[in-house]
Amino acid sequence: MRRKDRELSQNEAYEIIDNCQYGVISCINDDEIFSVPISIVRKEDKIYIHGAKGGNKAKLFKDGKDVELVCVIDVKVPEFSNECVKQMIQDNKAANVFTTQYKSAIAKTKAYLINDDETKIKALRLLSEKYTPKYMDAFDAAITQSLKITNVYELKIISVSAKAKILKG
Repeated sequence: MRRKDRELSQNEAYEIIDNCQYGVISCINDDEIFSVPISIVRKEDKIYIHGAKGGNKAKLFKDGKDVELVCVIDVKVPEFSNECVKQMIQDNKAANVFTTQYKSAIAKTKAYLINDDETKIKALRLLSEKYTPKYMDAFDAAITQSLKITNVYELKIISVSAKAKILKG
């Protein structure tokens, strides 16, 4: 990481992954880059995602395929008073007006298709509890209706890094 002053710990990287609304996963597909935003959930050193039985994910995310996950949270463009902006101009720091605050994490993973129904259901339950906790009464019925048409993938975390730009004041 070039900016060591922005580097975060592994635990902070996991917090970013756990708190992001969605992640973007990417991998190589026939010499092209395939990327897609997706709902994710992490348990220990595994990230779970799901999708249809067909399509690029079904084709790519198996057999230990290298997949990278990017998560970003707490994105904010700062607001400055007119006086503050004028002072930055006088201090030759006008470029500091054009910045963004954020926290980001990148996980290098290996993707595996989950074939075991019990493990698939556990992963889908984790996803559902993260994104739709107030509808968990419908979970069992939804599993009955859709488990056979849903793929679930485990992204085994190999390494993780994170950084943040936090503005002071």
